[in-house]
Amino acid sequence: MNDWLPVLGGALVHGPGVAFAAAFAISPGIPALLALVLERRVLHPRQEFVAFIYGDPLLALAAATGVALCGGRVADPVRGLVTGGWAWATLAGWLSFGLWQWRSEVRAGQYTFAQAVSPTKIWHQLVIYPVLGYLVTAAALSGLAAGTTAVGYPAKALIVLCIGVWCAANLYDRKHPKPGHPAYDWRKLRPYAVDRRPSTPAEPAHRP
Repeated sequence: MNDWLPVLGGALVHGPGVAFAAAFAISPGIPALLALVLERRVLHPRQEFVAFIYGDPLLALAAATGVALCGGRVADPVRGLVTGGWAWATLAGWLSFGLWQWRSEVRAGQYTFAQAVSPTKIWHQLVIYPVLGYLVTAAALSGLAAGTTAVGYPAKALIVLCIGVWCAANLYDRKHPKPGHPAYDWRKLRPYAVDRRPSTPAEPAHRP
């Protein structure tokens, strides 16, 4: 019986490969595509947050490992936490956090409004937090609660390690902020920086 959330749960019932691909597509896959097509830039690891470039793929690995352990089915011990009302509450909680963070970052001056409405930033706050948040939370909890075999112990340790590294990367990013997102002009579907031209110094006046 599939008790995952509708639509989103589809990524968790077809095996760890599909779970990993879905989570990796959400981040960093689709953000990289949005950056290339709409923001006209290639994501460079040195210019991006560590938790995004390295941490999010680890979350995809954690989700895939959880699915492998639970066999694509919700583990009974955590059924009440990852299905029904609690599942929707988890998704809503991640979305609420994304909205709160979005607003607070602009008010604190970490991003300008033009940066805050860039395609990659919108995707990060409105999609990555709730969708990836639910997939990883549901899969990881169900995997950790699944019956443990000799193979299960190191697999569960891997889930904890992946999430722990992601948390550590977030702490690191707090002390090493990056621009992350370009100021974006939705009227021209390009970053404002694309329209800038290097200024040419005025030629000195010729004197007789």
